[in-house]
Amino acid sequence: MTVLLRRAGSVVSNFAHRLAICVRLAIPIAASLAASLTTSLATSGCVETAIRTAPFRVRPDSAESGSLQGPFTGRVVDATTHTPIAGALIYAAWSFERGTGLTEPAGAKDFVGSTDAAGNYKVPKLDRIPPGTRVTEFTLLVYKRGFIAYRSDRRFADLGLRMDFAQDDNQVLLERWRNDLSHARHLRFVGAGTAVAALTQWELGDASAELDGRRLRDGDDLRPGRSEGQYVVAAQLLTENDIKARTKYDSGFETGPLSDEPDTATYSSQHFKALGRPETWDVALRLWRLEPGKAQERYDELLTQLPGIVEKDDVASRSFIATENDIRGIGFLDIPRGIVVLMTCGSNQCVSQDDAVALAQIVYGRIKSLLPTTLGGAPTK
Repeated sequence: MTVLLRRAGSVVSNFAHRLAICVRLAIPIAASLAASLTTSLATSGCVETAIRTAPFRVRPDSAESGSLQGPFTGRVVDATTHTPIAGALIYAAWSFERGTGLTEPAGAKDFVGSTDAAGNYKVPKLDRIPPGTRVTEFTLLVYKRGFIAYRSDRRFADLGLRMDFAQDDNQVLLERWRNDLSHARHLRFVGAGTAVAALTQWELGDASAELDGRRLRDGDDLRPGRSEGQYVVAAQLLTENDIKARTKYDSGFETGPLSDEPDTATYSSQHFKALGRPETWDVALRLWRLEPGKAQERYDELLTQLPGIVEKDDVASRSFIATENDIRGIGFLDIPRGIVVLMTCGSNQCVSQDDAVALAQIVYGRIKSLLPTTLGGAPTK
């Protein structure tokens, strides 16, 4: 075996030969020889890339492979009418792994956004890969109530591999939901994720009914606080790029829901935790969507609970600013939509109260885009 290893070392004396041997290791050979060659070549310089080759094309009209790192762009339209679909959830997730030979999962990163008025979406490039890991997978999910969800890796109809996804200029055709389809199967297809779970809660009643051998009648909805219209989650309303563009913050965030209470049909939150910085660099967003009367009550409660309150008319129907030590806050009430928002921002991130107000106005702009004209929490007809 020692002789074999010496000969192998001689054969792979240059970089090109080492790459060739690395490729040939994929061909089944005797187990002991494979193990020895793998060990020898690991020390001889087999190249380990930080990003695997993407299984999709860079553009629909190109044969060139795309990049798992991104960025990603596309447009979402109704498969029947070909009209753009605004306000659809865009959920992107990257998976990482570490190790050679015996690999292990090394976490994931996600992005939450929504389509604009023209149905366009953009997922920014993955800006940071954890040291010692590599990107192994990217998945894009497009979800809109009333339509069958879209995944970049497989199809809902037969769960087969999707072959038409492209990194740039991707076209997503969302098919309208039909009553003969299974909500339980649809939820399994959609998958997990905090924002995804919040948006798909309306399907849980139908899925449970199916699993119990019964179906809810059209229009039945047994869950409190739900009504017709687009379901909004906090993660759709503010992004890392929005914050950085205003505050000039040049580092990263760890994002996810706040730990105070879980997302429900009436409450959603998003926490932008600054990496390696104290909480004075953090931003947090809380959203309540209620009946207009209940929303008014919730807003009034905030007025009595928070310190340093000064009512202003900067955002929506009513708004206030609040200050406590190094934390700035701004809350607002949108009476027609039944929405209350509370945003807090550390003084290192929001140097002035104007920064906090500007971010709140971005949030309100997104709410108006996702819920164009409403009355009592439901779109006017």
